[in-house]
Amino acid sequence: MTIRNESRNNDTNRNEMDDIICLDVLPKEPDRLIKELAEGKMVIARSKNDFMYVLDFNNEFHMFRHTPGSYEGSQKRFPKDEKHTAIVRNLANLADALFAAEYDKDMNIYGVMSSAEYGILSMFPGHDREADGEIEFYIPQSQEELEEEQEE
Repeated sequence: MTIRNESRNNDTNRNEMDDIICLDVLPKEPDRLIKELAEGKMVIARSKNDFMYVLDFNNEFHMFRHTPGSYEGSQKRFPKDEKHTAIVRNLANLADALFAAEYDKDMNIYGVMSSAEYGILSMFPGHDREADGEIEFYIPQSQEELEEEQEE
């Protein structure tokens, strides 16, 4: 599934691949979760119908929570110290499923989270771990961007 990113800067010279989010299913292993964060990826923990998005940015853990269908969510930041690292590692044990999203850092982070959530809900129901794999998708293009491409 692919979805174009509408929230990027209007750079007509960009590579279309820059708009792609690569979503991987992760094993429920604390060390792997920390490794993916260290590589600059977003880790998504799903527990029933709740999503927790975790980023390692500027020596802090940024955590976002959202329930699909809700207009609200929450956000918190914690220092990347021993206590909070242990809390993040424990997500591997508490979550029903873990995912990693790799994306271009120029993309709008809320668009990345929304696309990842949509992809997970569409393609990874969470009950068949053997069938889960890797999927690439990106946020849809705006009508204006489509018209500009057609003119070229």
